[in-house]
Amino acid sequence: MEGKCHKRLRKEDDFSGMANMSRAIHPVAEPPTVAIPTVMKYKIPKETEFDHAYEVVVALELEYKNIKFSVKPNLVGDLILSPQDHNTAKILSEVSNLNGKAIKIIPLDPEEKTTRMVLLRYPLELPVEVVTKHSKVTKAERCVTSRDKAQTRQVLVDIKGTVPEEVDLGNWGTYKLRPFVPEPL
Repeated sequence: MEGKCHKRLRKEDDFSGMANMSRAIHPVAEPPTVAIPTVMKYKIPKETEFDHAYEVVVALELEYKNIKFSVKPNLVGDLILSPQDHNTAKILSEVSNLNGKAIKIIPLDPEEKTTRMVLLRYPLELPVEVVTKHSKVTKAERCVTSRDKAQTRQVLVDIKGTVPEEVDLGNWGTYKLRPFVPEPL
């Protein structure tokens, strides 16, 4: 085996010494940091005194070295911050100025969260306005085919708060929902 970098391991080899090996040689992955459920999320609007909302995130990271959060954009271009600890949540709730510029970090109420969904099998004969009468629906528009722009039986809806499995429109019927998945460009 001379000239080889490693020796092929076999079942009959003695592995008893491996437990004593250094972590530096065999690093153990630390568990991922997850958002604390009791800590609310925060929104940085896309319109800001900075050129872009992500510059607010960079400024936060530079100003506060121990800040820990994850960032995701929403559908309209705002950034949603999920604090990873209570200290970060406290910083996000109190900070109003970075690098001499006013910033707006808005706490999000989970009940005000809007989710884009698709209402299925909605009759072509029924007007979309009936869907918007539902208390959880904030916006509704009929989906169309990409080829000839013909209306379909699917309706794109924005649901406020917790998303139900189906939408009950009273006398107009009950319709199932599925998550909205945008078409790839």
